[in-house]
Amino acid sequence: MTSRTRLAAALGLFALLSVVAAASLSAAERFEQGLLWRVEGKGAPASHVFGTIHLADPRVTSLPPAVASALDQARSLTLEAIFEPNSVLGLASRMVYSDGRDLPGVAGAELFTKAARLTAALGMPEPVLRAFKPWAVAMLLSVPPQNPAEVLDFVLARIALEQGKPVHDLESLEEQVSVFEGLPADDQLTLLRQAVDDYQRMPHLIGRVVEAYLKRDLAAIRRIGEESRGGGEEARRLREVFTRRLLHDRNIRMAERAEPRLNEGGAFIAVGALHLQGERGVLALIERRGWRVTRVY
Repeated sequence: MTSRTRLAAALGLFALLSVVAAASLSAAERFEQGLLWRVEGKGAPASHVFGTIHLADPRVTSLPPAVASALDQARSLTLEAIFEPNSVLGLASRMVYSDGRDLPGVAGAELFTKAARLTAALGMPEPVLRAFKPWAVAMLLSVPPQNPAEVLDFVLARIALEQGKPVHDLESLEEQVSVFEGLPADDQLTLLRQAVDDYQRMPHLIGRVVEAYLKRDLAAIRRIGEESRGGGEEARRLREVFTRRLLHDRNIRMAERAEPRLNEGGAFIAVGALHLQGERGVLALIERRGWRVTRVY
């Protein structure tokens, strides 16, 4: 797997894990259990919204019968984003410095050296790493070794294309990258520092998240992240920033852009599972737009 492909595949998982760490205890918990939801109303044929996890774990990619049936019967598939060759190339160009700076100069020698030890084992040697921005390296370190083509989102896309269904997106890769690019430099360095410090614990954390996902327990996924992060004023501030940028702002955009697909009917809309959770999640926002939302699985 090339570093560029790995970084592209890491986008969704990094967002999920960051949101796991950021989710607010005060959020309402109406939509806290379930992965597949039927959306009806406005005279359109029923659609479905499905919560994904951006992993290639066979336990995740083996679709439950209810999910497989809803996808088979759907007229279209809509994902968070579509990874096309041109867009991936554009993503790669955003991940590196083009203004004369480099990662050692921005992050400092100590943090850079720690990161380089980890990325070398992932196929990104130190001379290559020097060009990358802190948030991009944090993404690289947040995803386990896996074949991007076997990640759940890609599996859904492959099934839909084999069935001759159109595949749409809710966000551009540019918009997803902007979530991280728009963070202040200090916050980007904090992301990198946390990714380096948590690297050895990441397999265990991901394992716990997968177990909660298989139980369809969105509230448990949120709690896992809350338990894994420290307290303090700075940690609380960062949680608020990440909750807004990675979750709430994007939920509004996703719900708005899902509506044309819902109006067409027969849509199968797949987004990261934690985008479904809570009073400010995609499901609640869709419901406020006049749709009836019912849990299926």
